[in-house]
Amino acid sequence: MSRTMILASAGLAGYLVLGTATAALAADGSPSPSPSKPTASKRILGQRAKRVCKREPRVAKRVDKLIARFSGDATTRGSVLWLKARADKVRASDAQLASIIDSRAQIRQSRINTLKLRQGELAKVASWCSTHGYSTGS
Repeated sequence: MSRTMILASAGLAGYLVLGTATAALAADGSPSPSPSKPTASKRILGQRAKRVCKREPRVAKRVDKLIARFSGDATTRGSVLWLKARADKVRASDAQLASIIDSRAQIRQSRINTLKLRQGELAKVASWCSTHGYSTGS
């Protein structure tokens, strides 16, 4: 057996022993700690929630900007239609470059769908932040 396999199996065995020991301690009926003070995990969750809620407006603005850019017409630099027009222009002189540009356009088109999903999720994040009392923005 290799050294990493031995260490991994020893770690797994230790984890299983520790898991059964904690399960036995929990089954003995001893009282759990009182919930009067916020635990460290709740404080960490609060700090993370505050950071997420603070970043939400900037991320939403960025997503909106990217959707507008990728969905633009053929004159909007970086849009799917602009890339397709560029590929058509290049196709006569360099077919390989045109196929690379076409694949970039396909990737952008799929990215639009992903960004629209993210936009919907960000709306849910904003409503969660407002219902839980976290301010959005700086």
